[in-house]
Amino acid sequence: MSEEAGRAFWNFSLEHYGKPGLPPAVIGLQNRLGADVNLLLYGCWAAAQGRSLGETDIAQADATIQLWREQVVEPLREVRNRLKPGVAPVSAEASMTLRKRVLDAEIAGEELAQHALAALLPAAKAAGNPAAAARRHVEIYLARLAKPLGPEDQAAVETLIRGCFG
Repeated sequence: MSEEAGRAFWNFSLEHYGKPGLPPAVIGLQNRLGADVNLLLYGCWAAAQGRSLGETDIAQADATIQLWREQVVEPLREVRNRLKPGVAPVSAEASMTLRKRVLDAEIAGEELAQHALAALLPAAKAAGNPAAAARRHVEIYLARLAKPLGPEDQAAVETLIRGCFG
């Protein structure tokens, strides 16, 4: 898959992440279930591209970005979150510039993860409705996390699908 596909996935994510309710929905799935927002969006983007992802494809996608997520993105997120209230002797206000730089690095890390995921997009075409295919992709991914989905999680999935497919 080309660099163009990576940019297309990133642009899809930026376009849809700004939809009302979508950021808190996917961040909620991240916080409650340990979901990777990039993998949630990958399932939607693949469906929007008319592609079908099976359990093996999703497992491969997760494995592909696992080390990057664990060793780069998550540590940057942890530092950013630690800076929010300030870290003595530096106040939250004084650390705001650094927090913004860490956020920029975290976002750059997310973009690189998405480029790696875009390279995995299978050639197999999805049958039927893209929104239904995206829901199936997301459900397969969330099942991998082996945590029960509560009503709030199910509502978050619906918000994600609605945000990406109307």
